[in-house]
Amino acid sequence: MSEAPVVRDIPRSARWLAEHRWLYVVPVLLPLSKAYAVAEALSARLLRRRAGAVRRHGRRVARMRALVRERERRGGGPICTARPRWRSIAPSREADYKEGAFLVPARLDDVLRVDTDRGTVTVGPAVTMGRLAAALPRGWTLPVLPELEDLTVGGLVMGYGIETSSHRHGLFTDNVESCEVLLAGGEVVVADRTRNADLFHALPWSRGTLGLLTSVRLRMVPAAPWVRLSYHRLDSAAALAECLATYAFGADPPDFVEGFHFSPAESLVVTGTFADRPRGDGAVNRMGRWYKPWFHEHARARGRLSLARNAEYVPLRDYWFRHSRGIFWAAEMLVPSGNHPLFRYALGWLMPPKAAFLKRTETPGIRRLYQRSTVTQEALVPLRTLPEAIEKYRETFRADRMWLCPATLRRTEPAGLVGPRTADGRYVDVAVVFETPEPVRRGLPWDSPKATRAFEAWLLGHGGFQVPYVDSRLSRDEFWTMFDGRAYRAARAKYGADGAFPDIYDKVSCH
Repeated sequence: MSEAPVVRDIPRSARWLAEHRWLYVVPVLLPLSKAYAVAEALSARLLRRRAGAVRRHGRRVARMRALVRERERRGGGPICTARPRWRSIAPSREADYKEGAFLVPARLDDVLRVDTDRGTVTVGPAVTMGRLAAALPRGWTLPVLPELEDLTVGGLVMGYGIETSSHRHGLFTDNVESCEVLLAGGEVVVADRTRNADLFHALPWSRGTLGLLTSVRLRMVPAAPWVRLSYHRLDSAAALAECLATYAFGADPPDFVEGFHFSPAESLVVTGTFADRPRGDGAVNRMGRWYKPWFHEHARARGRLSLARNAEYVPLRDYWFRHSRGIFWAAEMLVPSGNHPLFRYALGWLMPPKAAFLKRTETPGIRRLYQRSTVTQEALVPLRTLPEAIEKYRETFRADRMWLCPATLRRTEPAGLVGPRTADGRYVDVAVVFETPEPVRRGLPWDSPKATRAFEAWLLGHGGFQVPYVDSRLSRDEFWTMFDGRAYRAARAKYGADGAFPDIYDKVSCH
């Protein structure tokens, strides 16, 4: 059988290492990754104790401002943060937009203020969801707190953030109260719904191409300490779409709704409601403990029980980060036996591997192989198109497993890059995460760019939005057909970003 053309130029040794990566991931990389994570956490804790967060944050911002002001004298290229590519949790791209850029160190990772009187928390953009969740006072949470601990506030504001509460509260950016932004001239401005509102509404999805975030003030909401989960098993994509619509957009929706598509004959909807304490109508599941099964497999097994028997109560933090250990199902690629009970009880405490550490230890050959032989694609699609969208994912990416999250898109004035194109604003996020297409599993040819182009054509014809961290093969004209660039282009001109920051298309495109 001939080799797939997409991997023919990758060294055989790199292919062997990728296919048998667990042989060195488990005995070598997992312990080193855990040590790296512990050292990183201890370093951050010691630094926070040495000096006040607000003073340290102010000094770092002052250094950023001074560096940006020197850019013209130094003959620098487009402004980008100096954060290395391996620190991002997003999949690596073959092209590196930071080559030749003017790099600005931006380690703004402090929680600056928690204000329970106003129901807000102010943080630096490098604060992670894990750090932020730990800093929130008891009885409070974010309206939308995305489910992986290493996601940063800046990435969620400038990129994309969604969670199982998005049918009620919109996207992550809909719950931002204000931002401080470092502009190309070196000045820092406040942007909110009344001050510099045009910049404020242009920032979401802009990927740092209008300015550099220096702080973000987020809304908090009261929260109970437990979540009661129920699992609803379904037998078709149509039934899945109907169930999601009923729970997410019906009268009195639950606090949380997410879906899984495992195969054409098996899907699942998980609903959750806040609870003050566990009651007798469900088991207690502290699913954040190291020996617990990965959530997608646990949910699948739970869904096979009757609805009357499958309810359970989960601590709120365990619920928020339920996908962290399995990284959805990406951990299977690194540790195929990672969900086996023997592994979980013996070595589960080493999971999850630190994404930044794994990316730092990847060889170029392994990186190229993953880029060309796995699929990570995510998009917002109108609710009414969901059954067709699921079939299109299966047809183009040759994969069955998908994560689904309903969301309400909200209109802003002025309009940002993304806004509702349906009267009701009802959308569903559909994601294939680090999945291996069926032809690759069988050793057959697989053309990832061609599949991506076919899916993008479907999105363009059905009012969908491709999220900004995945591989994009859209032409420039197609990109600006999918996204509303009016406010974005006006903000680039008004706030001095033209010629100083990369254009968003050049930053997200794989061309």
